[in-house]
Amino acid sequence: MTIPEDIKNLVYRKYSRPKKLSDPGSDFSQEELDAIIRKVDADLTDTDLTCIFQSFLPAGEYWESVYFLPLALKHICDTDHDGAPTLCENLLIWIGKQKENLEKDELYDRLLVFFERLFAELTSTFTLHDNYPKNCNRTSSIFDTLNSCSLGSGDLLFRRYLGNTENYEQAAWLVFFLKWHLYGSHRNSAFLKDVANDKTLLKKAYDLIVAKALNDEKLLSFWDEYLTSCGIW
Repeated sequence: MTIPEDIKNLVYRKYSRPKKLSDPGSDFSQEELDAIIRKVDADLTDTDLTCIFQSFLPAGEYWESVYFLPLALKHICDTDHDGAPTLCENLLIWIGKQKENLEKDELYDRLLVFFERLFAELTSTFTLHDNYPKNCNRTSSIFDTLNSCSLGSGDLLFRRYLGNTENYEQAAWLVFFLKWHLYGSHRNSAFLKDVANDKTLLKKAYDLIVAKALNDEKLLSFWDEYLTSCGIW
C-alpha cells in the first residue's frame, strides 16, 4: 500500500523538517533527541519514529513531529516485515491526541481512511508464516488501538470487512482473532464477544476453513488447534 499523495502534499506544503525536537513531556535525554534529528529521513528506524510519535509523550511538539508523519505511514505499510506494530499503536494514539491540530490541517479524516484501507488490505489474504498469519501484528495493533482510544472502533472495521464471513480469508481472520479473544487478548471487543456466541456464523467459518485446509497438512494442523480452542472443531 502506498501513502496517499494528498497526505504527503498537505504535510510538506506546510511543514519543513525541524532542526530540533522539543521533548514537550521531558521524557528523553538531549543525547537521544540529537541522535534522532541528526539522521537523514532514510536512516530513521521504527524505533526512532516511535519516539517521535510516542503516544502521550512524543519527542516533538505537533509542528515538529507532523513532518515525519508520511515517513511513519510508509514504515507501517512496509511489506518486508510485519510493519512496526509498536509504531502503529503509538501513532494511532498520537493521532487521537492531536485530533484538533490534524483537523485544522485537513489530515485527520484522511488518516482514518488510510488506516481503514490498510486494515482491509492486510485482512484480504491469510498466509501462514512461522505458524502465524502474515500481517497479524499490524492487524492486531490497528484493531486493538482503535478499540481502546478516542479514534473510533476497531469493531466497526471487523464487522465491515470480516463480519459477513463469505470466503476463507474472512473466516480465517475471524477465528484467529476469536481464539486470542477467548484466551485473554482483544478483551475490549464487543464484536468478538458476540461472535463467540454466534453458532451460525461459527459453523459458516468452520465450513470455509475446513474446505481450504483438508488438502494442506500444514493448514490442517494449524486449524486443528484454533478450531478446537474456539470449541468449533
